[in-house]
Amino acid sequence: MKKRSEIQDKYKWSFEDYFKNDDDWNKNFEQFSNEIYVISDFYGKLSEKKQILSCFRLIEKISIKAEALYIYANCLSNLDISNPKYQVYLSKIEQKLTEKNEISSFIEPQLSVLDDKFLDEMLKDKEFSDFTKILRDVKKSKKHTLSEEIEKLLSATGSFSSNFSSIFSNFEDGDLKYNLVKNSKGKDMKMSSSLAMIYLQSPDDTLRENAYKELQQAHGRFNNFLTSNYLGSVRKDAFYAKARKFNSSLESALFYEEVGENVYNNLVKNVEENLHLNQKYFEIKKRIYGLKQFKLSDLFFCPLKLKSKYSYDNAINIVCSALAILGDDYVDYIKFMSEKRMIDVFPTENKASGAYETMATKKTPRVLLNFVGTFNDLSTLAHELGHAMHSVYSNKHQSAVNSGYTIFLAEIASTVNEILLNDYMLKNAKNSDEKIYFINQFLSECYSTIFRQTMFANFEEIIHSKIEKNEDISTEIVNSIYFDLVKKYFGKKVKIFDEVKYEWSRIPHFYNEFYVYKYATGLISAINIVKNLMSGKISVQNYKKFLSSGCTDVPTELLKIVDVNFDTEEPFKTAFEYIEGKLKMLNSLKNKK
Repeated sequence: MKKRSEIQDKYKWSFEDYFKNDDDWNKNFEQFSNEIYVISDFYGKLSEKKQILSCFRLIEKISIKAEALYIYANCLSNLDISNPKYQVYLSKIEQKLTEKNEISSFIEPQLSVLDDKFLDEMLKDKEFSDFTKILRDVKKSKKHTLSEEIEKLLSATGSFSSNFSSIFSNFEDGDLKYNLVKNSKGKDMKMSSSLAMIYLQSPDDTLRENAYKELQQAHGRFNNFLTSNYLGSVRKDAFYAKARKFNSSLESALFYEEVGENVYNNLVKNVEENLHLNQKYFEIKKRIYGLKQFKLSDLFFCPLKLKSKYSYDNAINIVCSALAILGDDYVDYIKFMSEKRMIDVFPTENKASGAYETMATKKTPRVLLNFVGTFNDLSTLAHELGHAMHSVYSNKHQSAVNSGYTIFLAEIASTVNEILLNDYMLKNAKNSDEKIYFINQFLSECYSTIFRQTMFANFEEIIHSKIEKNEDISTEIVNSIYFDLVKKYFGKKVKIFDEVKYEWSRIPHFYNEFYVYKYATGLISAINIVKNLMSGKISVQNYKKFLSSGCTDVPTELLKIVDVNFDTEEPFKTAFEYIEGKLKMLNSLKNKK
């Protein structure tokens, strides 16, 4: 692993457009720390348009500064997680953000007592055009907004209500230990979560199976602790939902995303009606890879390997070629990002793992990678650039308040890029093995993102419902619910290990209620958009209008810009037909070999 000093500057982040240096950050932090107290000057004055507008503008100004402060601290802390300097910066801004939320907690309750006619007048007033999201939320949330005293109290709970997630993260990253696992030659192999992902792709069937079982068993050895922690988080969700007068945690989660329950219910219904496609995929993989039986430990096994290794500069060129359909301005900005050091490219000592994109309002995006030259790295690059371009278009065309698109829309642009890249690689494949590889990559993504995430969402709904109805719940019941879902989703032809009943307890997303279903709807939306673009059903201008819309309307209405209508079952039908077409293509390629 290289030291950061060994990497050329052009492949490392520059943050000069955020803050000139640390002294500049500290100066702005002090300004921000003082400005948040000015919010309280509007207490009791939010009944006149002039005062409301002044309050909104102050909140906007403070929020813009806060985002830049947070992203600078967070990103720099990720470049060397062993260095406490920027961890301290991050802690300082997080504490001030909590304080800011407490100070401003009076705003929504005071606005919620205004009558709808007055709120509608402001929504139509051009002076308030930059703040339509706030007003829409206030009007919609009236019956779920509590008294000022209770709202302030609930805001204060934010400092510890996330502890369940923190406890899990600290356990997973620091305390969890794995036993050695044996390969087919009886050799003991070191084991960790990252090594498990390598072993699960190994041609050694014994190693794959032992690694898969230990991945689950390691968590199973702490089954009671992890169950207690998770159920505590679910009870927290149920408490907040009930306090805000929702019928369930699911209703609460969907409400704040501005998504109707029909979308969630249609997702589960349509996925379960198409489980045969998921199971067909496993059957084809079994034949292609010459397996006697397809097991859960074979999910990530792909004996076909690409000979190509991609340099980062070549990867940028490939991604730009694959995304050329989206127009010169789209591609040119990606090149600009690379040239202007908005992408931190290579893994270095103590750098955070994984990849992400982040962007402060009215600033430029930043992408973190750990690029080593595999096709997965190429795909990750395209994915994170999709996030970046969504933010760029939204920030360019919307106000600070209206630019923040919801999580329901957040995984769409990134996945559109991945699909376009996969199609490009498939069209330029040199032989049938490469074609099989790229089709398998797409179908594996569909398994992981549509079928698996919907199964997770189904699990969440069952557990939350049991807690909310005060039904019996225990470690054994939680394990049994998950195990039964695995059997349902994988079918009878896949060998299921008993250890999979512990798998739920290693999923960090469960500590963010009903988050995972949005991965599934995101990929379903992306498949529809790519198909619509390729067929000419929508224009590139339509797509960019969607990317530029921020949160100016509810998510399902914004998706209609690109002809994706979740008020119907058509998006699901289109997506599953597309997946079935890829399955037939994969099966055909195998039959020709």
